[in-house]
Amino acid sequence: MAVVVPGKTPPQWQLYAGMPCWIELITTNLDKAREFYATLFDWEYETHSDPVSGEHVIALREGFPVASLREASGDQSQWRLYLATDDCAAKVAEAEEHGAVQTVPINSVPKIGRKAVLDGPSDAEFGLLEPEESWEFDVGLPGTLMWAELVTIKAQTADNFFQELFGYTYEQFGTEHRSDYSVWYLGDESVLARVSMIRDFITESTHPHWLLYLGVDAEVGTDELVRTAIANGGRVRVDPYDSSIGRMAVLRDPTGARFAVIDQTQAGEYGTAANYDPYED
Repeated sequence: MAVVVPGKTPPQWQLYAGMPCWIELITTNLDKAREFYATLFDWEYETHSDPVSGEHVIALREGFPVASLREASGDQSQWRLYLATDDCAAKVAEAEEHGAVQTVPINSVPKIGRKAVLDGPSDAEFGLLEPEESWEFDVGLPGTLMWAELVTIKAQTADNFFQELFGYTYEQFGTEHRSDYSVWYLGDESVLARVSMIRDFITESTHPHWLLYLGVDAEVGTDELVRTAIANGGRVRVDPYDSSIGRMAVLRDPTGARFAVIDQTQAGEYGTAANYDPYED
């Protein structure tokens, strides 16, 4: 799969540099995580072992790759977002010039590509992926990545860093001190968003993070999926609520990894969650 710079190559069958191209769950209990997400999204799994990159589990939905799962080396579970690049090593060097710090060295994963992980100057981790020619990644469907938001207190720093790295343009909504929300674009396509943390909810234990949204099957619905998550060891961080893009909720899986779910067929008027606890445990 070729990765191209927006504006230089027709977009059909191409992956633009800077687009989300993979998600990975780093989990403290791989078996428990596999069972949980299989119950929620009907994921099936393939396990691959490599002498360099080690063991990784590929999650499939209806036969198409949607994510990978790995055992955490520490005591924290989290979802990780990867952004596309045509040259992983060069992009890592460029990111470091703009203030990022590489935390996971470049390694090659069969059927996925060359990838690395960095901490950006806005204090949130992100990945870079140079996809293999055989790379596949299903998005925009139930059980797959629908959207991703960078939630950070260093909003302007994040905007500047990622715009310099990938050439995003952006549209800002809300106000700087209350509900600052910025949508990032490649060409005419919205690809990511940045959310400025609300200061009233920030404590010493608050950390910047990416919030990944996974699609909900309309026949199940967000509320029923949340009930299933709770019955299987998940926790609710933000109760289901309505928005202009769908009915959504924020959860933690049984190992503690934060993620959101959304049923885009239920888009409507804005609502308010019964609870609002987006940052804390």
